[in-house]
Amino acid sequence: MALPNTVQKFLQALTNENRQRIMLLFAEQPVLTVSEVAERTQLGMSTASEHLKQLKEAGLLRAEKKGKEVEYRANVAQIQSILAELGGFLKQCC
Repeated sequence: MALPNTVQKFLQALTNENRQRIMLLFAEQPVLTVSEVAERTQLGMSTASEHLKQLKEAGLLRAEKKGKEVEYRANVAQIQSILAELGGFLKQCC
């Protein structure tokens, strides 16, 4: 029995310490831009952007273009859905 693909991507995204730190930023401030994430994590802009892209692809974040900036927010509904999937998997296997 294998984990659903959505759960695999979710867990893989969170294996990186920088991505974990980025997700914790959204607990303090619900909307952040790439430049704000880069500044708060002391990562380069391109590195922060790549991490945000991976978190978005894994369903943890959603993005909305506002003028020249892209605003990122935690994708709470998707996170809850993926965690429910993980819980269902764990009930079956463990």
